[in-house]
Amino acid sequence: MPLTIKKTGKNIQNLHFKFMKKFLIILVSLFIITHAYADKCYNPNDASPVILESDKKPGRFFDDQPDVNDDYQVHIVYSLLKDTKDKEGDINGAIEKWIKTSDKFILKTTKKANEKSKFRNGIPQNIKWDRRKDGKLDISFIRINKTKKELKKSRSGSCGNIFGRTIINAGFNNPKKIYFNFGDYYFKEWPYSGGFPIFSIFNMHKKYPLKKSDFGYYVLHEAIHTMGGIFTCSPKHTKGHNTRKTSDIMSFEGNGKNLTLDPKNDDYWGHNNKSCPDMQDSVYFTPTSDTPFDPFEVTCLSKEKWKFTKHDYKNIEDRRGEGKACFYGRSDVTAPWENEFGIFQH
Repeated sequence: MPLTIKKTGKNIQNLHFKFMKKFLIILVSLFIITHAYADKCYNPNDASPVILESDKKPGRFFDDQPDVNDDYQVHIVYSLLKDTKDKEGDINGAIEKWIKTSDKFILKTTKKANEKSKFRNGIPQNIKWDRRKDGKLDISFIRINKTKKELKKSRSGSCGNIFGRTIINAGFNNPKKIYFNFGDYYFKEWPYSGGFPIFSIFNMHKKYPLKKSDFGYYVLHEAIHTMGGIFTCSPKHTKGHNTRKTSDIMSFEGNGKNLTLDPKNDDYWGHNNKSCPDMQDSVYFTPTSDTPFDPFEVTCLSKEKWKFTKHDYKNIEDRRGEGKACFYGRSDVTAPWENEFGIFQH
């Protein structure tokens, strides 16, 4: 027979006090972990680019160049660290070669997926790259205000995503653009997205140099993340991905084989679930769907503020207000239109 203890008066008060004390400790700890961007090299005021006199070279741009049109686009930022040797990837044609490799992979992959979903008779889609009036890729240059040694102090290697913070705070904050950071230096982790509008790929991850055979996969995978995928309303949603370890491009781990794009068209690409975003409909793919959605609106704004996106997406209600998918919602990045748009705040 279990021993029972009668709890009355002060006993109950003491138990309540102890419970509340533990609860507050846990609550404060979670607040610090979640909001202080705990990182040894993190500084909320260090996200301003460094411009060396030697960086000023013909053909190099430190700002986004005039757009050919007002369409949604993915803009490329070529970044170096404070003490990284300038390999001139933005002006010697290296980045263009990487993008051509990526384009081939994405066109081949989306063609196969679109043939199954019968999107415009199986026509492939590609990223809408930001280009200058001369037709060349519009690539901007940024030097991050951190050294290799400083990055090594960071648990994740990013110092609170110093890359994304520097890019946004340097004026790259057009809500109709995604910014792809090509870091021409070593990074201790894998490519990653910081939420809309930032994703980063580096010329060396962990101990592995960037390969052409992987680059297209990295671009498509991280671009989809930046556009909000994989949404929690997707049937196979797993930790921001779809499935844990399969051949799907958006798998959490991936098995390194086939690299298919939602092969059954039942989760995030070419599906029939009207209550959850279909990444095929993202405005950042071309040709664009006849029923497009704007990832900025879906990830950064409450539904009543959507103007371009005409979908209802009932099943993403559980995600609204969190702001985790919207990089602009961070307190350490600033865009001049934040208050006007009323974006989610972290």
